[in-house]
Amino acid sequence: MIKKVAWGLGVSFVGLFILWVFHTQLFTLYGRWFIVSDAQKGADAIICLSGGRQTRSPECLRLWQDGYAKRLFVTTEKPRSKEFENLELSHLEFAQAVTKRMHLNAKWERLPSLSDGATSTFDEAEDALVFAKQERWTHIIFVTDEFHTRRARLAFQKVFSGSDIKTQVAGATNEVFAVDDWWKSDRGILAYFGEAIKYPIYWLWDHEPKIVKND
Repeated sequence: MIKKVAWGLGVSFVGLFILWVFHTQLFTLYGRWFIVSDAQKGADAIICLSGGRQTRSPECLRLWQDGYAKRLFVTTEKPRSKEFENLELSHLEFAQAVTKRMHLNAKWERLPSLSDGATSTFDEAEDALVFAKQERWTHIIFVTDEFHTRRARLAFQKVFSGSDIKTQVAGATNEVFAVDDWWKSDRGILAYFGEAIKYPIYWLWDHEPKIVKND
């Protein structure tokens, strides 16, 4: 019995030592798995997903500047409080403010919502599909935070499956954490560990599971 305990403690110690020595490489590899990017020029529209406005809106504008698409859209997010929603800028108003700060003349449009505002990435994908069909688009780019790109792409691929519309994703970086140091920040830990929980749920469901809320 004592030998088994000693062996178990020894294995645990070796495992922790290896994790400590190689934690930077291991955590970075883990983080990189969640990041995908395949945006190409020639899209009909760039769609900014709700969530990280301070990072996603500027990234959309950079893509617009570089000629990836001529039209810019923001998704419609369901307010968490109807009573106080007017106390902060809407997604569209914020994107317009960012455009002004960057001294650009880009025009933003609001993507119509099927359900009085999206509450998940699945909702945003469904809103985009309906509008894309109405506009007869063949190619869209959606923009989100880097850590959210793989799960967002999965949601869009599931919703757009069966259509002839190409969907591509671009990821936005931030100044708080990056893929090579996310474990040093509370926000980074929440973001990357959160994806480890959310991605399998999105993979299992073909449509929005009710337990998944908006990012």
